[in-house]
Amino acid sequence: MVQLLSRRRLLAAFSSLALCGPVLAQASASDFPAKPVTLVIPQAPGSGSDVVGRMLATFMAPSLGQTIIAENRPGAGGIIAHQSVKRAPADGYTILFTSTAQLLVVPVMNSAANYTLDDFTPVAPILWAPFAVLVANTPEAPKDIKELIDTIRAKPSAYASAGMGTMTHLGTESFLRRAGLEATHVPYQGSGAALTDLMSGQVLFATDSLTASMRHINSGKLRALAVTGDKREASLPNVPTLAEAGLEGPAIGVLGGLFAPKGVPPEAVRKIKLAVEEALRNPKLQEQFAATESTVLHISNDEFLAQLNQQAPFWQGLVADLGLNPK
Repeated sequence: MVQLLSRRRLLAAFSSLALCGPVLAQASASDFPAKPVTLVIPQAPGSGSDVVGRMLATFMAPSLGQTIIAENRPGAGGIIAHQSVKRAPADGYTILFTSTAQLLVVPVMNSAANYTLDDFTPVAPILWAPFAVLVANTPEAPKDIKELIDTIRAKPSAYASAGMGTMTHLGTESFLRRAGLEATHVPYQGSGAALTDLMSGQVLFATDSLTASMRHINSGKLRALAVTGDKREASLPNVPTLAEAGLEGPAIGVLGGLFAPKGVPPEAVRKIKLAVEEALRNPKLQEQFAATESTVLHISNDEFLAQLNQQAPFWQGLVADLGLNPK
């Protein structure tokens, strides 16, 4: 004969189950990671982000004791990857490798983005990558930043970028505003095409990452006139900063790091960050990072988030000034 539970006993049973929820969640977080972790990369295979993301996945895995699966989800300027991570369970098993452009610029340029920096939790700062102001390494091209400025001021000039609204576009416009100049923007489908036309003399100059341009500088096809960080680059010790050239302003470059969906357990964040820090101490990974012309960040997650929030008004204001906001 089936016994019916009293209403009081039923309520007590449900209360016990409810209390078990936080305990089970804590146990799950303390066991993290108990299965492979997926690292989502917003760009296609072979891109700079893909190279860095896969390096990290390889060197982090031993510390975490689990495989890290690098998964490319390119498309829509990073929107597809960011939306997928935003919707993922906040358990630490889905993380995102992203940077300034996708986090701060894309959401204010594209109303379909439907995400902001606040939708993610910083898990580990990774890198800072400044740009260089570049010209073709030819006899007729400007020899220094002052000559470039004088040339732009004297006659109509054009510059190449990796695409409308990219950091190479915004970085160049930031440089032009500091110098009180205007130039015609010629957007390309990526840095490769932009730098190819720069080297062939189709445009006067470009502002692009050292990751994309350093091999062309070393080969003698491009000349770096200035770097956009707050200090000279070790690989270009004779190239001044914009500030040294008399163009004061914030450093121009990309901050990159790992993020998780909002609400990820602190214990999962702690373990992932420890794995990143251990990976970044590995001499082999340091050597590979040096080849990308990126500076490794050794700061807390709070400091990383503060830097991004500090940069946001600058980049988002520039987007508005250029009329790149959605109509």
